[in-house]
Parts: sequence; C-alpha cells; structure tokens
Amino acid sequence: MDFMKKTLSQVNTQENTLYDFIYNLVFFISLKESEDDIKNGRVMTIEESKARLMQKYGNLNIE
Repeated sequence: MDFMKKTLSQVNTQENTLYDFIYNLVFFISLKESEDDIKNGRVMTIEESKARLMQKYGNLNIE
C-alpha cells in the first residue's frame, strides 16, 4: 500500500489523463513485482523460457 501511495503522490494530475495514470500505476507495480521476484530468486534462464513457451504454444521458431 505504501508503494501505491508513493507512486500516486508523484503523479501530476493536471498533465496526465486517467489512461496515463492507470498505465503508469500498472507499469510501476509490475516493476516492483519484478524486483521482488529477482530478490527472491524467482527467475528463469532464456533456455527455460523457450522451453516453457514451446510447451505452451508449440514450435514457433523462437530464436
């Protein structure tokens, strides 16, 4: 909740539309989640990502 309060306090409401506001909020929340995942070791290699995509979507010729 503190993260959202901090992010919201940085928004200039006179220059941003509601769409900009929502986009920025979702973007910064995603960044925060990514930081937490990296800190907690929830990452995968490119090879693991390719294997996961292949398993889910089949052979898409990912290079």
